[in-house]
Amino acid sequence: MTNDEYFRSEEFKNLLCTYKNGQKNGSPAYIDPDDLADIAEFYHLQGHTDEAIKILDDTIEKFPGASAPLEFRARIELLVNKDPYKAEKFADQIEDKSDLEYDYLRAEIMLVRRQNQEADEYLQSCLKSIEKSDREDFYLDVATLFADYNVMDKSHEWLMRSKQTNSDDYKELLGRIALKKGDYTKSLHIFSDLVEKNPYSGSHWNHLASSQYFSNLIKESITSSEFSIAINPYDDEAVQNKANGLFALGNYEEALVYYKKVAELCPKDGTGEMFQGITLLKLNRMEEGIAHLKKAEKIADRDQDILPDIYQTLAYALSDLGDQQQAMTYIRKAEHTPAANLNELSILRGHLLMAKGELEKAQKTYQKAIYNSNFDAEIVLRVAISIYENNHVELAYGFFHTLLQNDDDEQIDGYAYLAACCKELGREEEYKNALKMACKRNPIEVKAVFGEAIPQDLDTDEYYNYLIANPDKS
Repeated sequence: MTNDEYFRSEEFKNLLCTYKNGQKNGSPAYIDPDDLADIAEFYHLQGHTDEAIKILDDTIEKFPGASAPLEFRARIELLVNKDPYKAEKFADQIEDKSDLEYDYLRAEIMLVRRQNQEADEYLQSCLKSIEKSDREDFYLDVATLFADYNVMDKSHEWLMRSKQTNSDDYKELLGRIALKKGDYTKSLHIFSDLVEKNPYSGSHWNHLASSQYFSNLIKESITSSEFSIAINPYDDEAVQNKANGLFALGNYEEALVYYKKVAELCPKDGTGEMFQGITLLKLNRMEEGIAHLKKAEKIADRDQDILPDIYQTLAYALSDLGDQQQAMTYIRKAEHTPAANLNELSILRGHLLMAKGELEKAQKTYQKAIYNSNFDAEIVLRVAISIYENNHVELAYGFFHTLLQNDDDEQIDGYAYLAACCKELGREEEYKNALKMACKRNPIEVKAVFGEAIPQDLDTDEYYNYLIANPDKS
């Protein structure tokens, strides 16, 4: 039984009722520490993390050394407060260190510290003491743990040890790995089947929504997110998925509402603030957008993967406002983050130099990014987009044309920009061909490039005919 199923069961409802009545009457009934940990988890999932912490702290005081409340209290430090040191202090208090949940917690602390190899070696050592009859569950648990921290190569290695290939847990992990690897057709198929079998799993709906989003099924993705939100209105992943879908459709005002909700649900994570900032920039509310991005910067931990994105977005925004000095400061900050992509930052430097009219310096910086990436197609594409955004349309056209001329079936990005260049340069037939390809492969990019020319309520499969029928709007 999954947590979602347990929290909907009569057994848990009766337990929760007993707890609430005891709190209300001032004479709490005896409830064992494992059940109190479940109640705390329920409150946490409902968005009441402070109440969950109070329950756990009271339980830890009443039942010192009890595993379940200490394990979940440690996980709150990891998931909410991003503090592996405090988590370790709670883990050290656990009396029964032979319990597998203790081993999972130790490995999770390592993963938060980005000690992926150490976590794998630790779990390999645990395997030796596990009975053969229990190993199948262990393989799936470990694979899930690595997947939760996006260490998909390790997740796949552990999953391949399992023989439970027909179990829903196995299929869910297979779908998550496919989603992370970009095999959206496979993940879409897996999660469509899983939600049909278990329509009350918020996790399945969330992964289906992500699969649909990356398959350019944006309205379907929003619908799946709404199913997940109906199951749990405090599911930050579901709320963010819906916001992403609305943003992709250009419905920035409504997306802003949901990104604000993400920030409220996860106040110690900068993601909600960052996306509010990005959305406000799209609405041309520059000062507000920059304020939210700076707030995200303060919240985000130095090791958080979103920090380079925050810095880069701030650099672009400040450059647009003419503050090149501050923009360059944020590029330098980004270069010193652990998750920095130095080639992307070279492109950003080139972008700012080109905006200042220093074309020769910009060209050298772009070339540096391309050469250092060994002519990586994604880097070449980003250079082309940067040149296009600086209004050097003919030069950008050359990049896009060269990059896309082989018509690689797996290439989905860039066609909308090529179409925009062709439109401005009067290459009508080439414009129509590129636009058709863009609408087929990446309507999100079409919406991003052609912006206000496309009505918000227009279905993505109608973009091409609309833009061709309304040439003055594109």
